[in-house]
Amino acid sequence: MKIIDCDACFGFRASGGPDVSLEALLDAERAQGIPYAMAYSIKSRAYDAREGNDDTLRAAQQHSELLPVATVDPRLGYKIEDEIARAAALGFVALRVFPELQGWQVDSQLFSRIVDACQEHSLPLMIAARTPDVASQVVRRAAHTDHPLVLLGAGYGTLGDALSAARERRNTLLSSSGFITPGVFEIAAEMIGVHNLVFGSGAPDSCIRPAVNMVIASDLSEHDKQRVLSGNIERIIAGQLVRLDKTLSADAAYERNRLAGPIIDVHGHLGSWPFPMRNPDSECLRSMMRRWGISKTILSHTKAIVNDFVEGNAELAEAIAGSDDLYGYVTVNPNYVEQSLREIDKYLHLPNFVGVKFHPGYATTSIDSDATARIAAHFAARKTPFLIHTWGPAEVAKIGRLAGRFPELPIIMGHGGATGWREAIQVIKNTPNTYTEFCNSSVEPAKARTTIDAVGPSRVLFGTDAGLFDPAFCVGLYEEANLTPDEERAILHDNAAKLFGF
Repeated sequence: MKIIDCDACFGFRASGGPDVSLEALLDAERAQGIPYAMAYSIKSRAYDAREGNDDTLRAAQQHSELLPVATVDPRLGYKIEDEIARAAALGFVALRVFPELQGWQVDSQLFSRIVDACQEHSLPLMIAARTPDVASQVVRRAAHTDHPLVLLGAGYGTLGDALSAARERRNTLLSSSGFITPGVFEIAAEMIGVHNLVFGSGAPDSCIRPAVNMVIASDLSEHDKQRVLSGNIERIIAGQLVRLDKTLSADAAYERNRLAGPIIDVHGHLGSWPFPMRNPDSECLRSMMRRWGISKTILSHTKAIVNDFVEGNAELAEAIAGSDDLYGYVTVNPNYVEQSLREIDKYLHLPNFVGVKFHPGYATTSIDSDATARIAAHFAARKTPFLIHTWGPAEVAKIGRLAGRFPELPIIMGHGGATGWREAIQVIKNTPNTYTEFCNSSVEPAKARTTIDAVGPSRVLFGTDAGLFDPAFCVGLYEEANLTPDEERAILHDNAAKLFGF
């Protein structure tokens, strides 16, 4: 299987964070069986484009698996076209630009100059489409051209705009680095054609396997999967590969580090979302579960979180009644304490309801509020797990305070605190009744392994956000953690089985 990762970088980052050196990138790609990475030097976008481009080219000359990507910084206002011409002549396979990081606008003459220069020199142009309307702006500015244009990183919140924009301009491709929802490849292929889809991971900032898993798990034909993984991007960079004197071949196997079931997924959803995706019913969820060896998933209803928790809980109860693989969280809302207490009493005695769920963002109520505490006090003595959406260091700290107030209550930090995952480690160390799981669209490579090494495997659980995400995505994060057999058994199954009483 040949895979070309079109979305990678290397270098030094002034802000710190995970290792993003060239060695880290190459090691990460090799470890996951990715023979080629299209990458740029961080120096080229953060300091000096020409100097950074030269670093990228040297790295590509020394490492055959690296395909060099150049950049320009249009804030200079001059010599933009000269650097693009130089990059094309030297064999850079594409040009990538960074308005979102450098503070200039896509809807500008600066970007139009870049577009025209890339058209003149037949150089594919790459740009992130992670923020609203960027894809539409890009296509409007490039409408008069037909050279390859690659939109990177469009996630479920911006994918509708990216797909709509790509339909309007010939030779506009989408990278899969933001594809995480069920059915996303099938929807994208229907809208813009499978020939306009390419593989990207965001390495080394992001894990690689989640992105690969999403392609492998799709319902595309094997031929079309290979087109996404390498064929389409190889087609559009073929001319530059000749200048670079590179011939690409398949390399290392992807089939390793696969997780073995049975697996218990502690974070899933039933119900619709307003994104380009297949909204999974219970049978769709079961199909995705079977594909990844997941024997049980514990769900909350989307309606209960974002709208009416009473209606949502009732719909969930109907969907999971009598099931031996789908279980439920009673969703509560601290804005309605008495109703929340009644919902708990109504459902927790039923065999398929095994936990309580709270989303502070949609409820706009703090995790450590008096109202939340009143709800927690109502069921704490039962030792029923309490899954709380936890995002950022501030919410992680609130989990610590709530856990200290109710030491008998098991509390699961949904999403592992997300950007607060490092702070979550300290909370887990300080409060023996807290647990974590890692479902998140941001799959930082060090997150799972660092957490397990710091706190041990006994309070780490497996979660995927199934229903909103295809489980394939978050499975990849756990696969890259290089779990030992004992860790795998504990994290994937035994910890949840003990906690939820399965």
